[in-house]
Amino acid sequence: MKKSLTLVLLFCMFGLFSQTKIVSTDLEFKRSTIYHQLISKVDVSTDELYVLAADKDNTTLLKYNSALFFDDSLQTKTDKNYPRVIGNSFNHKRNIVFYWATEDNRKVMAVTYDFVQRKIATIFFDIPFTDENILASFEQNNQLYFLSYQKKDKQLKLYILRGNRYDEKILDFSAFKLNLPGSAPATIAEYLATNPIEIIDNDFFTPLFLAVNKIKIYPLKDKLLITLDPFSLQTQAFEIDWNTFAITEKLFSQPTLASGAGNSNSFYVQEKLYQFKANETQLVLAKHDYQGIEPVISYSVLESEQISFKNSPLYYQNADYQPQEIKNTQKFLKRLNNKSTGISVYEMQGDLLLTVGGTNNVVSYDGVALGALITIGGLMLGGDVPMPDAGFDEVLQNVYFECRFDTEFKSKNIPFSPLAIDFMSGFLQENSTITLQNTIKYKDYFILTYYDSKAKQIILRKFEDGYGL
Repeated sequence: MKKSLTLVLLFCMFGLFSQTKIVSTDLEFKRSTIYHQLISKVDVSTDELYVLAADKDNTTLLKYNSALFFDDSLQTKTDKNYPRVIGNSFNHKRNIVFYWATEDNRKVMAVTYDFVQRKIATIFFDIPFTDENILASFEQNNQLYFLSYQKKDKQLKLYILRGNRYDEKILDFSAFKLNLPGSAPATIAEYLATNPIEIIDNDFFTPLFLAVNKIKIYPLKDKLLITLDPFSLQTQAFEIDWNTFAITEKLFSQPTLASGAGNSNSFYVQEKLYQFKANETQLVLAKHDYQGIEPVISYSVLESEQISFKNSPLYYQNADYQPQEIKNTQKFLKRLNNKSTGISVYEMQGDLLLTVGGTNNVVSYDGVALGALITIGGLMLGGDVPMPDAGFDEVLQNVYFECRFDTEFKSKNIPFSPLAIDFMSGFLQENSTITLQNTIKYKDYFILTYYDSKAKQIILRKFEDGYGL
């Protein structure tokens, strides 16, 4: 506990050099905190920032210009029949539109804010989720998307919301096969409908417990990318064109181990696909050029060898306790063997931070609640990163190490500075009056938007990766 407190204080001290208060705006939330919502959004075309703040009675939209000065605000009554915001888009006039939904998500209220005319317009419509399961939602290119599975037709559908209208597109995967060893062939649609899906935003660091998921969706500016790692022979990648919604498949062979099978996973960043594969006797890292132009680069380590390219100790972590160092590669691989394998890749300081390892949930016998995870050099994660639901009887175990590579996938023996999210975590822990908060990427840094219940203000604070001054 003493070490944990020392780390938190150290992060807070360093955080003073990597955070800046940008602006504060007076706003008082009414009581009944279960109705409180705070959402920040950026118009990627203009760099204008919007903050929606809602309580049981009123919804206020604050607008900040591209220099992040407060510009204007509009207010409307909160509709109790549409209790939560599910996303936003921008219409053809560049007006921001927020979507509110009923509890069953079938009825939608689209609220358009026109700051030029200083008007608020509301449109109601239904989304016919008939015999469908909603699998995921995400935003890209100033539009809101829902991915659903049609039970009767056994196919995937994409709903696209922009302004006061929506479109439907069928994603036809019937031409592609997914053959799972030891079972009957399954369709791509069925596999997505029956397994966890992780939405990946490469602008943010992805914790390992999210990266271990076998299905990842990357909403990119030029395409929608879906990667599947159901077994250890290959990564299946499906590229969906935003304009035509045509689907293209690419296959990436997983690394081969010297003996036996292994567990594997992948992660996509900037036209590169990174893979990690391991069993009890060996681990391999590999980088594929997504376009297949550059040769595959890989690193292999046997259980008797040291991992020369790691930039941290080999760690074992139980719940939110401090990580314990694992003595050698052999012990690391043994601990990894019964866990879900994953790799997370994050661009920072012109290089790549790789977190490599595995996670699993285990039964807790001492009532330990799951808290923050540990990242770079033992730094504590927090901010807006979702945490797994541990309930009362499960905790998350992690086995991992970190390494630094340049963009050519050459190892660099240089430690990373802390991430912005580490500084945010320290800041939030030190400020108990913060009751609502979220984080967005803005240009080349991050903005933490939060409500200070004591000051009764909405505050925007800038955070950066590294020790910036």
